[in-house]
This record gives sequence, structure tokens and C-alpha cells, in this order.
Amino acid sequence: MRYTMRMKDNLIYSRTCVYNINYHVVWSVKYRKKVITPEIEAAMNQRAQETAKEKGFTVHLFEVGGRRP
Repeated sequence: MRYTMRMKDNLIYSRTCVYNINYHVVWSVKYRKKVITPEIEAAMNQRAQETAKEKGFTVHLFEVGGRRP
């Protein structure tokens, strides 16, 4: 059996190598209180995008989970 994964869109090509590095970052507030409002989420997302642009990486997904309606 042979498996082939094709993720060419996510691969980064260097002179001597090809790579794909992913990080999953989780922030948890004390006692898991729902303190991250949509405004705070937008500000955090904007800051993450600015930092990514400065440092030369891409943020593929940024979301706040666990919100209840």
C-alpha cells in the first residue's frame, strides 16, 4: 500500500530542502472564564497578522472557541 500526500500549497521550498512547519497555539484564561469578546478577538487577530507579516510567516487560521450564544 502506498500513500501520497500532496500539500504543495503549504510547502516552503528552500535551496536545499522542502518543509512545512505548523504550530497550534492555545491561550487559556484563568478559570476558563469567557473574557475574550469579539473586539478583543479582532485586536488579537490583527496583532497576529501584523507579527506574521513582520516575521515572514503565515497565519492560516485564527479563531476563538468555546463561546456560547
